[in-house]
Amino acid sequence: MHYAVFGCGQRLRPLLALRIARMLGAASALNLRAAAAVELLHCASLIVDDLPCMDDEYLRRNRPSLHVAFGEANALLAAFGLVALAARSVIDINCRPWELPCLLEFQVRLLATLDCESMIAGQSLDLSLDSGERDTHRLRLATLKTVPLFELAVRAGSLFARLSATEEQCLLDFGREFGLAYQVRDDLDDGEIDAISTVQDPFARARECLAPFGYRSGPLVDLMNYLDVQKHSRHR
Repeated sequence: MHYAVFGCGQRLRPLLALRIARMLGAASALNLRAAAAVELLHCASLIVDDLPCMDDEYLRRNRPSLHVAFGEANALLAAFGLVALAARSVIDINCRPWELPCLLEFQVRLLATLDCESMIAGQSLDLSLDSGERDTHRLRLATLKTVPLFELAVRAGSLFARLSATEEQCLLDFGREFGLAYQVRDDLDDGEIDAISTVQDPFARARECLAPFGYRSGPLVDLMNYLDVQKHSRHR
């Protein structure tokens, strides 16, 4: 589990969560817990993605994938362990009575990202496609496999913020578009697509979603600018 989490990944999802919390003036130790839980869940998903029965990846973040380093059995156990740790750590902490319902709701949403209408559905679809079909279903794959963790990061950052319905929806829309932008950028770096305009569209939509927050959204724009110019390869 330590090997899977403490590599050279960019921690983009927890960074996103923490910047949202600061933008909203709602940063706390509980936001940090929720942000870390998102990253633990992400790392668990990468272990599973890399397995021989899935994407069969030998390398992850410039070193052997977990199943290569420790064997498939240990990789499966580590993935289960990280999911359990992510779910438990959200509520396994002292909090005030009024905070517990929010944490329980977040825990449910965290686990829901793995259900058969979210990341599991995306991986199942991915396994069913041949190379010729992948382009047709690229948006659907990104929506199911990548977007849910970015939306969850948004929820981690806005856990205790007082938002209007419009502001909440704008942030969730931002999470979706940022997730799509991330995946499109990754596909471009991997040579799976070659149209730079395809990358710019979700970035532009993500920036539009931040309009209600004005200058306060500067750190989020900086995070998008970083993503817009970086080469990600397998540092996910």
